[in-house]
Amino acid sequence: MTSKKKKVDEEMEDVEEEDVEVSDDDDDDSDSEEQMDEEVQIDFEARIPEDSDANGIRTLLQQVFLKAHVNVTELTDTIISQNYVGSVMKQPYTPEDDDDEDDMGDSTDSVLALTTVVNLTERKELECVKQMKTMLQDKCRACAADKADTFAKLLNDPDKHMGYLISERFLNLPPNLAVPMFESLLKEMEKARGKKMAYGFSHYLMVCKTFELKTAHNQKQMFFSNSEEELFHDDSDFGFNYSVEHERDEGVEKWSSEDGMKPYRTVLVFSAGKLETVLEKIKHELNKT
Repeated sequence: MTSKKKKVDEEMEDVEEEDVEVSDDDDDDSDSEEQMDEEVQIDFEARIPEDSDANGIRTLLQQVFLKAHVNVTELTDTIISQNYVGSVMKQPYTPEDDDDEDDMGDSTDSVLALTTVVNLTERKELECVKQMKTMLQDKCRACAADKADTFAKLLNDPDKHMGYLISERFLNLPPNLAVPMFESLLKEMEKARGKKMAYGFSHYLMVCKTFELKTAHNQKQMFFSNSEEELFHDDSDFGFNYSVEHERDEGVEKWSSEDGMKPYRTVLVFSAGKLETVLEKIKHELNKT
């Protein structure tokens, strides 16, 4: 199969270097006043998911579902099997990577980001889909009982296909990366529909990583780990939050508890036609920064 590769260059300007210690008091003044403002160019490579990406994809999905009873291994296999839609983001291989392989492992194979969609209606017989739908409906009944019937109808309507829209990346990666990956996904879904494949959706569902923080006036405010997902929230037709405070593993979202932030998952449902509209809003907001 021909490998699909896309290059994305991210320019991160005015990088500030923090916590720099100078141990030699006799260093030249010219060294201590070294220019800190510089442009750092980081290359990312987006391509179709492959078998070798399984561990990386599973790690990103585990960030979402934590200890929930959802078979993320089967979900990972499903994503890789439908690699005609969706992308993983990685750093491109360079010969220098081989120098550190023995000491640090094969870091060149790590998946930094994932964007794809899974048809929950078409794949309703998969164990992972059944588990995910059951879990989300249970959470909705427990946390937003007044919305449970509406959610169940949207999720289980056989005539209106629901797409589970996945956009996951590591926390320190910028939101700019989401734009080309979403644009690529839109083109791939259009191509798949042209081949009569089941990528014509009525609605999309997202499960977003969010955190609740008390402000100075003891008000509660919700923040999205992927900041651009707040724009999906603003245009969503339906949504609810559920706590995952007691589902965290050691090292997974541990920093949030240390900062006094309570972790949640925010479930969003929006009509399929809004995806391109929200993407334009994301690009507009990014251009302002």
